[in-house]
Amino acid sequence: MNKNVYELAGSTLAGCELLKVLGSGNNGVVYLAHQKNLNRNIACKIMTPELQRDSAYTDTLFAEASNAAKLTHPNIIQALDAGIENDLQYFMMEFVDGRSLESIRVNSPEIISTDFLLKISLQLANAMDYAWSEHQMVHGDIKPGNLMISDKDHQLKVGDLGLARSSNGMTSAPEDVMITPLYAAPEIIAQQAAEPDLRSDIYSFGVMFYELACGRAPFTGTVEELLQSHLYVIPTPLITMNPDMDRELASFIDTMLAKDPDERPANWKKVRAELQKIYDRLSAAAQAIQNPAEISKLPEFQNAASGKSFRNSSWSAEDKSKKLWEKYPWLLPALLIALITIALLSLPFSLGLFK
Repeated sequence: MNKNVYELAGSTLAGCELLKVLGSGNNGVVYLAHQKNLNRNIACKIMTPELQRDSAYTDTLFAEASNAAKLTHPNIIQALDAGIENDLQYFMMEFVDGRSLESIRVNSPEIISTDFLLKISLQLANAMDYAWSEHQMVHGDIKPGNLMISDKDHQLKVGDLGLARSSNGMTSAPEDVMITPLYAAPEIIAQQAAEPDLRSDIYSFGVMFYELACGRAPFTGTVEELLQSHLYVIPTPLITMNPDMDRELASFIDTMLAKDPDERPANWKKVRAELQKIYDRLSAAAQAIQNPAEISKLPEFQNAASGKSFRNSSWSAEDKSKKLWEKYPWLLPALLIALITIALLSLPFSLGLFK
């Protein structure tokens, strides 16, 4: 049966009424659907006709849907069902009432702050660490369009993980690996591995973070130009593209874009730990700005006051001061303003205006 998968609104599939198209991607069209027997809304992905004609992909889809159904995590969209009905292959999943990160990137870029990026990145790292640690599952196509942000609680939900490849599941030839060129890891493009591994996912995450942080992906151009750039071109450092970024954070993101997987963070636990450390430091600095009394509690101030080095005992006092101003550039202007204010207030007395 030849059906246009974009024109199925109003029809019923597997006991679900297809209400409207929510979006589309590499492998299918996603509908908002109402599951009648449970009286709830779900999302239904219907595979494209090209994939429906691929019997090998059909077998892989069902195997991976079975794996995906095992995943239970607050930051992963829950897989519900998969099957074939009326010559249509479908994949049912939890419906997230919200927007994709791609929609936010395009339509609401003003909300993408460092705080926002760190919060969603920590949630993504948690989800992917769970998928790998508990089920040896990777994503294979991390990008803003596969990440949903709930309107209700602003929680991140990873989508399409049900269509990823499990490292201990079925394998396929390298040429069968589906990629999004803008975010694809070099080793996948070069077909050095039949399947993505977790470091390939980390590379895609780095590309995505870079793009969100500075408004421009590390590489642009035609599909061929993108693939060649991922393979051979070193991206411009993120701090150059966005000088307002925290330097430590920008440098860490740059490590994810290493051509050699061995030079990237080894796993999601390391990604999460580094992001958490940076988030905690920036949160402490933000709190100090709001409450000047908290400034003296910052580790940098306590270490400087006690004469202890930050990380290396060979640093001089000048080194410490330099690192302090680099990490908290707002401190020097604040202190200067305070000194000027004190001077202005004392000026009348020094001139003898008050006797």
